[in-house]
Amino acid sequence: MKARTIGTAATTDLNKIPQQGLSPLRVVVIGSGPVGVQFAQELLKRGFGGSIQLFGDEPWRPYNRIQLSSLLAGDITFDDVIYPEIRSDTKRLHFLNRRVTLLDVDSKLVVDDRGLSHPYDYVVFATGSRPWLPSVEGIKSPGVYVFRDLNDAQKLIARTVRTRHTVVVGGGLLGVEAARAMQRNNTQVTLVHQSDRLMNRQLDIQAGTILKRTLEGYGIEVVLNSGVKRVVAGHQVEAIELRNGQLIPCDTVIFSTGIQPNVELARQAGVRVGRGIVVNDDLATNQTDVFAVGECAEHDGQIYGLLAPGLEQAAILADRLCGGQAHYRGSLTATQLKILDLPIFTAGWVSDEYENLIDETIAYTEDSGEYRKLYLKRGRLKGVVAVGRAEEKNRLQQALSNEQRLYPWQLKRFKQEGKLWPQEEAQHVKEWPKAAVVCNCRGVTKGELVAAQLGGCQSVTELAEATGASNVCGSCKPLLADLVGAPFEPEPVLAAGKPLLVVVLLCLILGGLALALPVPDPALEFHKISWLERFWNDSLLKQITGFTLLGLSVLATLLALRKRITAISFGTFPWWRFIHTALGLIALLTLYLHTGFSLGDHLNKYLMTDFVLLAVVGALAGLVVAAERYVQVGYTSKRLRQWFTHAHIILFWPLPVLLGFHVLSVYFF
Repeated sequence: MKARTIGTAATTDLNKIPQQGLSPLRVVVIGSGPVGVQFAQELLKRGFGGSIQLFGDEPWRPYNRIQLSSLLAGDITFDDVIYPEIRSDTKRLHFLNRRVTLLDVDSKLVVDDRGLSHPYDYVVFATGSRPWLPSVEGIKSPGVYVFRDLNDAQKLIARTVRTRHTVVVGGGLLGVEAARAMQRNNTQVTLVHQSDRLMNRQLDIQAGTILKRTLEGYGIEVVLNSGVKRVVAGHQVEAIELRNGQLIPCDTVIFSTGIQPNVELARQAGVRVGRGIVVNDDLATNQTDVFAVGECAEHDGQIYGLLAPGLEQAAILADRLCGGQAHYRGSLTATQLKILDLPIFTAGWVSDEYENLIDETIAYTEDSGEYRKLYLKRGRLKGVVAVGRAEEKNRLQQALSNEQRLYPWQLKRFKQEGKLWPQEEAQHVKEWPKAAVVCNCRGVTKGELVAAQLGGCQSVTELAEATGASNVCGSCKPLLADLVGAPFEPEPVLAAGKPLLVVVLLCLILGGLALALPVPDPALEFHKISWLERFWNDSLLKQITGFTLLGLSVLATLLALRKRITAISFGTFPWWRFIHTALGLIALLTLYLHTGFSLGDHLNKYLMTDFVLLAVVGALAGLVVAAERYVQVGYTSKRLRQWFTHAHIILFWPLPVLLGFHVLSVYFF
């Protein structure tokens, strides 16, 4: 497969998987942050047979930058930050504490700061970002710091011993964490933010107010709607002057005012650069065999300043380079953090830039101070903010990924209770009974899945291999993901959506008519006989429709075996299910031509009733399946689907016997 490229006609062959007798592929990863490390690990996890060179330009082994604020606060130690699993003596993974100074895309090699050349087959930029600093007078004075990497953290740890009053400039996520961390030795801390609320890219006014009140409750002064004009300093920092003229005396200033991607090396190599390194859905650049992931990458005009999208990109790119077919379609921006005792969850269209795109918001506030807010567009969930407990955050995040439509009764419940789903529906799979069926196709219960977990299965893939769950239609994959505590983005399945919904609704209508319509009156005169009545009375037409009905029933039964026989792998199960349901609809139409929906008497009445009920109950099962495309799967919906499916199977068993007697009686008499 050829990757779609940007800017030039360069192509990237993503099928060069190492094979026996061929030289192993060489992958160079520039950047040893969490995303670069994750990408290398994802390659190894997928059985990549080549070599991986991981370059880092810091004097440390790779470490987890996300934990730096905890390190600064004294909650963890240095050893807790360093990745223990990254070793330079790994056979396939080699870590080098060297800065890459040159990328030669023509010769396909990189040059490090010692002048050594390293050839590659693929090169991946995971260079991350660096702090963006405003043009402020005195910003280079002694006592002014940034907080981005382990060097910065070590400097600030040493500074906490001496500082008496620290000002943190920037009230975003990192600024809030830095402000709290600098209280380590009872230091006075002031947080200055130029917006009208803290974390304005993730929180609305009310949530930002709750966060501000929480920080102030722990002794952190918060100044909003004011930026820094200059840093007042002689030999050391003495104060900062705000744009309104206010002076705040201090001896330490930390700027946390944003990031800018590290793109210089890519630009010098002729890689297309916008605000970041421009990539397509394959995470490929305009240069052959050159890719980018993480905070340095710009996809569809967007740079994600959060870790989760970078990890997602790393996994997708690793899959692509190992011969997979994954594509990157963008990420849902979600933030989860805990400031002191205050948990915060925010995702989707929340910041001011989406204000004109949102047409409805619904908020819920408890007396305890907990706060939740939904952002909707045309009835679909686009954003959510939750301050305090948020039991539904996993389901909310999945609903956001699906842009799920919220119905009036759900919105009413949210206004009254702060929840979209009933308590039973809000339970995680871990809270389901052991006998609850998670995978209807294979009949796998929650107890069997837990037993597999205890046996060592800790991922959706491992559970699927051990139990068979999700290997047929795949609709229970989100439930498996919830059980193992992993994120899951469901794949859109056409046959589980609108087409199936239309067919099952038509089946329900026809089934209802078959049970409710009176017996049609026959025409009294020959010339008034309609074409439909000819089907009901003409012997040849009756035989044609009867055998057609028999053939449709047999074919529908054979299609139903796709779920039970694992050896059948042709085509996807959702489409087999759709065809099975469509055959049921055609059978009902043929039944009308055969009988006019006249139930008849004795044996014929039992046969007709069983056939129609079989179609109606099957349609109800299909209705639940189709609804799961738009409504989140829960315990109740799984039980309902299971009940209808079992009823459908039970109603099928008498059908062959009744049908056999019907055919025999017709031809015998």
